[in-house]
Amino acid sequence: MKLNAGLNNCWSTPIYKTTLSNELCNDLVTKILMEEDLGDPMNDSSSNLVHRVPKLKDVAKQIYGEYFKEAYNLDINKIDYTIKAWLTGTKNGYNMETHNHSGSQYVSVVYIMAEEEESGGDIVLQDPRFNANRGSMQPFIKDFASIEHKPKTGDVLIMPGYVYHFVRPYMSKLRLAVPIDIFIQSVKE
Repeated sequence: MKLNAGLNNCWSTPIYKTTLSNELCNDLVTKILMEEDLGDPMNDSSSNLVHRVPKLKDVAKQIYGEYFKEAYNLDINKIDYTIKAWLTGTKNGYNMETHNHSGSQYVSVVYIMAEEEESGGDIVLQDPRFNANRGSMQPFIKDFASIEHKPKTGDVLIMPGYVYHFVRPYMSKLRLAVPIDIFIQSVKE
């Protein structure tokens, strides 16, 4: 990449927020809750929720289609990819420690059921530029602040797989989030 005269915004991290309809979320909740064994996605390669809830393929194509069009002006139909999805965040007191999705180029988190009055449960995205804030002081420190989002039913967040994030503990009867990772094999010209 060549620098142009004036301000150059370099090394951007495209993070996208969109929403799914309540009708689609309700349909996904019904299909997922009908599953008898959701497996353990960390220890069971057969637990890919996409195999048991085929509608997730359509959801992934829709949301990643929006993302790649907006972020890269790229048609999803020109991308050869696979996806992996699993269920997370289903119980009162759930939280997730800081992590990224190493191995997948991009990750989405689809909130198909999130009580709006719940206490806590924010997802926090951290600046992926390791040690970029070294020596910064006000007023520049805001450029390195974490991004916090309190999810609602239908919210979808998409980000590169290298973005570290965590979920604060929440108190809720039931919350269903479906991470969908995309693994890109090739892009057609």
